[in-house]
Amino acid sequence: MTTSPPKYLQEDTLSEECKKLISILPKDKGWVGSYIYNYQGFWTPPRFFQGVIVFQQQFQAEDSDIILVTTPKSGTTWLKSLLFILVNRVKHPIFEPNHPLLVNNPHVLVPFLEPELYIDGQVPDFSTFTSPRILATHVPFASLPKSVQDSKTKFVYFM
Repeated sequence: MTTSPPKYLQEDTLSEECKKLISILPKDKGWVGSYIYNYQGFWTPPRFFQGVIVFQQQFQAEDSDIILVTTPKSGTTWLKSLLFILVNRVKHPIFEPNHPLLVNNPHVLVPFLEPELYIDGQVPDFSTFTSPRILATHVPFASLPKSVQDSKTKFVYFM
């Protein structure tokens, strides 16, 4: 019996433009999926790659944004929790009975841009986000959208 890979590793939803670009990128054996591709100096699975492209093209930064930038498997979930607590310490005191971190996963409270909000080429609706928007990415600074680099966005950059 063969099982299909998790949805985030499936490549059948990639656009033709994405497939064409991936075909010319350096690749290596993936740690979970089939391959990972080197794009602008960082490695990414193909499904996330499509999200990276749309994120780079479509994301409009706001000066009040806070973006957590981490490498995969570096403690991102813990950092998302800490960042959420720090930014929302007045709105949500730590001992509040229904503190958001007691009822939500940190990945819900601080969503990833490329592998979640922009996955499959979607463009998210940010109108429901409160300010400051707390977001996360695995994309290195040099590959972030121009709107981010040109804004007063704050970064928590973990290396």
